[in-house]
Amino acid sequence: MADISFENETFDKTNPESIYDFSRFLIGKSLHSLLGEKAVNHKRKGKGGLGQMVEELYFGYDVNSNPEADFKEAGLELKCTPLLKSKSDGSLKIKERLVCTMIDYFDLAQTDFKHSHLIEKCRLMLLLFYLHVSGIEKYDYQFLFRVLWQLPDKDLLLIKKDYDTIAYKVRRGEAHLLSEGDTIYLGACRKGQKGDSPQSQPFSEAKALKRAFSLKPNYMRYILNHVVESGQSHYSNYTRPEKPEFELVSRQELEGKNFESIIGDRFTPFIGKDYLEICSMLGIKPYQSKNKYADVAGLIASNNVSKRLSKADEFVKSGIEMKTIRINDKGMPCEAMSFKNIDYQEVFDNAEWTDSELYELFTNRFFFVVLEPIAGRTITVHNNIKNRDETEQAYAISKVFFWTMPADDLELAREYWENIRAGVMANKITADSFWNISDRKSFHVRPKAGKGADKTHNPNGGTANKYCYWFNPEYVKKIIDDAKRI
Repeated sequence: MADISFENETFDKTNPESIYDFSRFLIGKSLHSLLGEKAVNHKRKGKGGLGQMVEELYFGYDVNSNPEADFKEAGLELKCTPLLKSKSDGSLKIKERLVCTMIDYFDLAQTDFKHSHLIEKCRLMLLLFYLHVSGIEKYDYQFLFRVLWQLPDKDLLLIKKDYDTIAYKVRRGEAHLLSEGDTIYLGACRKGQKGDSPQSQPFSEAKALKRAFSLKPNYMRYILNHVVESGQSHYSNYTRPEKPEFELVSRQELEGKNFESIIGDRFTPFIGKDYLEICSMLGIKPYQSKNKYADVAGLIASNNVSKRLSKADEFVKSGIEMKTIRINDKGMPCEAMSFKNIDYQEVFDNAEWTDSELYELFTNRFFFVVLEPIAGRTITVHNNIKNRDETEQAYAISKVFFWTMPADDLELAREYWENIRAGVMANKITADSFWNISDRKSFHVRPKAGKGADKTHNPNGGTANKYCYWFNPEYVKKIIDDAKRI
């Protein structure tokens, strides 16, 4: 194909930066406003329809089903990805994970990462972020940002390990047991329409859901945040790699072990140690705080770099959530486990469980740090705020592990979400409308401690009490009992 011109401009089909630069004419416009009736008459159906229209009408490429990158001469893949504007505060947020390519279970079973089509589809991408508005045609979607994104070498290593994890399950005849929580950056997300027949898989008679390789929503948020924080409508890391705030593991470490083993090994010297002993080993002064166990767990995991794992590059991009849990002498957690407050507008707007915020939250990977009481031992820690010493039960780290919610539990979580959504849609956002802890259904809804009077936006009008997603203590105990130490 010869180079094409658009408004007296051309692009070099062999140069990713030239293609990226040419995409600037799309920003702030829709295909309809840019190309007129030509866009209307060239409508494409399906989720990939907008990308096909951009490829054909704007860049002048013929769409095909070849496994190579869309701009094969440049090794560049084109991806159009939707954003939503919050009705409560007007902020932009990622609508969905970024689908890279469909999974063929039979092909995956015999193909290593180096020779997979996946690399061609995600190593270097031109990402066009557009505003999704329900009820309007694809050709009227407005493009907001353009990003030339090259996967950093370390991210590529983690994605390779994710690919291997997914392939390992398929080779064991467990494609039907795949979960997005199995992996860190690269997910095996559900695809297809309701009523689609499950697919055959190698090495098992069990049918498996249709799935695709995708970059998880948190990874896409990371990319979006870069362009938003730049204050411009474009961003590229192609020749200017970004420097993360801090990383938990190095590329060199990942070449020898997987991410989870590296983190788990860091806790080995601290197993059985109480808070004062841990502080001494870390070289820090003990202090009284509600979060002191989470703080030292963060320091252990990060090799004494930071208390806040939520700021680590790997946690930001993956959405992994660390939970520290104290249990009593019978193995029961001292309290239920809380998560984020429910976004009622998101629940109201989203009719699909697999696209919901709760589905993403519960299919994320979790990192648990369990502390058990040491019989007959107390510790004394100075409270700087109250300026006094306080004595309390001593707890020791007993187990650390990564965890993914099992498929059966995820099905129960779907019922939990349906109950919440029914209450929101009926404008019955009250404690007695949702699952209660006394219902003993593994999950429940209630305010966080001391926050019962807080109000938030109600999509039905006015405000509503803030409620939070919770795991019941009995469910947390089951997670701990079933888990194997890393």
